[in-house]
Order: sequence, then structure tokens, then C-alpha cells
Amino acid sequence: MEIHVDPLREVRLAKRWALVGTAAAVATLLPVYALLLSLTASELVFVMTPAAITALAGIEMASRWEYRMRRRYAYPHSLGYELATIHDFRQACQRSAELVGQWLKARAVTVAWLSEDGQALNPIASFGLPLGWVESAPRISLGTRSLKETLESGRLHATPSALDAWFGSPFAGHRIVYVPLLSRNRPEGVLVLAARSSNVLVRDQRLLAALGMVMGLALDNCRLYEGQRAHAQHMQELNRMKSDFLTTVSHELRTPLTSIMMAAGMLLEEEESKNADSTRRRLVQNIIKGASRLGSLVTDLVNVSREDEFQPRLEMDTVPLADVVNSAVSIIQPLMAAKRQHLDVELDSPGTMVRVDRLRFEQVLINLLSNAQRYSPPAGHILVSSRADKSDVIIGVTDSGPGVAAEDRDLIFEPFYRGDRSGLGLGLAIAKSLVELHSGRIWVESSDGQGSTFCVALPSQSAPRAHRLTSAAASR
Repeated sequence: MEIHVDPLREVRLAKRWALVGTAAAVATLLPVYALLLSLTASELVFVMTPAAITALAGIEMASRWEYRMRRRYAYPHSLGYELATIHDFRQACQRSAELVGQWLKARAVTVAWLSEDGQALNPIASFGLPLGWVESAPRISLGTRSLKETLESGRLHATPSALDAWFGSPFAGHRIVYVPLLSRNRPEGVLVLAARSSNVLVRDQRLLAALGMVMGLALDNCRLYEGQRAHAQHMQELNRMKSDFLTTVSHELRTPLTSIMMAAGMLLEEEESKNADSTRRRLVQNIIKGASRLGSLVTDLVNVSREDEFQPRLEMDTVPLADVVNSAVSIIQPLMAAKRQHLDVELDSPGTMVRVDRLRFEQVLINLLSNAQRYSPPAGHILVSSRADKSDVIIGVTDSGPGVAAEDRDLIFEPFYRGDRSGLGLGLAIAKSLVELHSGRIWVESSDGQGSTFCVALPSQSAPRAHRLTSAAASR
């Protein structure tokens, strides 16, 4: 069965047409010479025979030269073109063995590849050997030497070689040739051919070297592609597991949240009937507000689990920056009071207006304040500040914690990245997505051991006025 169209078909056809033309010329000239020169048959044969022999010898020599030159280009080119369409490593090795075996008229062909540790050659594909030979063939151990050293010590393109162990008595007397499969100037495998001693094709070292380079690079690229595809499938599986986990956690959180909000609502009604200005009433309101925001976060978790990107719909409104900051601070105050942490709010212009989705932007500030509260030590200091920068207003949340390492400053905004292995690693990622949806920017400024400042830049809606407000409510 024909495996592949012969790349030298045109040369072979040209030779046949040359022979036909020579035969036609001889057949035409014979009667012409006989009539014009009045030659006898023996004289005619004497005159035409040298010319015919010379023409045939010239055709044969020219065709042989053309074969050699053309095959050094055509075979590697055709092999590379064929392998470019195959993305399965073993299939590409098998196709390579078949094509080389047919083109070079080899009795048997084996393609072997280096093991992961580089200590052995594993047979991957074969041609001309019994079915199932690859599965039962032994590995060729390289010992302490590299493949390059082994090939050099084995006198390339010559026998004997340790690789001859793959070919037993049926190939006694055959020439065993092994060709390094090079990728980026490094041998990654070996092409082994068993051919009759009279086979001149396996003696063409330039042809074999070209085939080794093309095959080695193509097979190595195929193996790398296969590895990347497996990695992509693994990442898809991890993403699916992440989505399933987030969905499960989100649903599990809804039930206790509902109970908390119902109980807090009942407590609020009772406190309002007793004393509308009591401290307990304010605390219960904070519980309800925090539980409500936690419910929004649970909804966001569900959205994150269903979508590759977190892009909620925003309901934009122009609001005073001070109101948004104070609302977020009121949510975090109980946590900071428990650690005796001190909070200052210093706004260059409390009258500054920003166009935001109030609920979502409060969520950004709460995430930043929550991080600051977590990483600041007991009795530490936290500062919320703002300043004008051209047409932007920059809000900063400064903590007194250990700071963020330089290598982590870009990574902490990636989903599920946890620099200290705590939490889910979603807080800053969600904050970054929300800030970017507001056409803003978020970044961190930090020095090791001297705290961090998380900055958010938003377009300002009004010119700031020089004024400063200081609040130490969290220390009360």
C-alpha cells in the first residue's frame, strides 16, 4: 500500500521522458542515416551504438546527480510538512518511521526518545518490525553519559552500536545506522535504521543529518504542544473544581446568613420599641448592615464561580466621598475596637464628589479596611486619606503591618493568590475588578516592615477644597 506520494516523482518522470526521447531520436535517425549515407546495417549499428550509449550514460549520470541533490531537499521538506499537521507525539513518531522507511528503502526503522531523566532511550514507534514490538522492546540505558556523548563514542552512522540490541538475528549482516534527532542543537532522540549493505541511501550523511534535524525539531514541538494541551486541560479541571467549591461554599453560607439577619431584625424591632437611641440599637444595625453586605459577597462568590471574570452591573450615582468612606468605616469599627486599633480619616476635601456604585465602592473600601485591620498589630494605627491629583481623587488606606514583599505586589490582585496562605484570595481581586469597572486604578505602595498603603484613583466630580477632617472614632 502506498504510504505517501514520492517527493522525487518529478525527477523519475523526467528520466523516463529523457529515455523515451532518446529512443525516439535513435529510431528516427536510423533510417535517415541509412538513406543519406547509404550505410549497411552493420555500419549503421557501428555508428549509432556509441552515440546511444553516450546519451544513455549521460541521462543516467544526470538523473543520479539530480536524485541526490533533490532528495536532500525534498525528503526533509516533505517530512516537515507532513509532521506539521500532527499534534499527537506518538502518532507523529509513527508517521516519521513510516515515511523514512519507505523513502530510504530500509528494512526496519525505530524512533526512540530520551526519557525524562535523560538516562535512557525509549522506543516510541517502529516500521518494518512485528506488531507490538515497541511495547516489548527494551530501553537502551545511557549510563552516566549523555546522549551526545553516547552518539559520539559510537561513531555516528556506523556499526557496531549498543542500539543494535533492538535488531536481532533477522537483521544479521544488515547495516545499522542511527541518526541523532536534534532540537535546538541538542539531541533529544535517535532514528535507527536497518538496511541492506548495498543500500546507498543510508550512506548519504547529508540527507540523514537533514532528516534528523527536521524530525527532531518537529517531534519536540509536537511533544511540547502535547504537554501544553495537557496543562490546559488540567487548568480547566482545576477551574471547574474551583467553581464547584465556590458554588458549594456560597450556598452553605446562605442558610446561616438568613438566620442571622432574621434574628438581628427581631432584635432591632425590640430595641427600637424600647429606646431608639440606645447603643444596642446601633450595634444591631451594624450587625444587619454587615450581614447584608456579607450576603452581597456571597452573591459575588456565586458570580465568580459562574463566570471567568467578575463583572457585576453597576448602578452609578454621584455621591460625596466622605459619606462612602464613613459608611465603610462604620462596618469595620467593631473589628478594630476588638484589637484596640486606632483609625484616622483625613480627607483633603470632604466635599469631593465621586461617581460610583455606592454599594460596590463601599465594598472596595471595606475589603481594603479589612486587610488593614487584619495585618495591623493590636493597638496599631490605620489611616484613610484622600488627595487630589489633577482630575483624579486618590483614596489611600494605610496600615501599620509588616508590608507587602516586592515580588507579591502585582500578584496580590490576582484571584486566589494568598501571600500568607490565609483566606480565599478573592478580596483584593474583587476590589481590583470593581475599581476598574469604575474606570479607576488600584495599586499598593509598601516598604518591608513599615506598613502598606493601598491606593485607589477615581475621576473626581468636583474641584477639591483645602480642608482636613480627623476622626478617631475607632479608638473610642
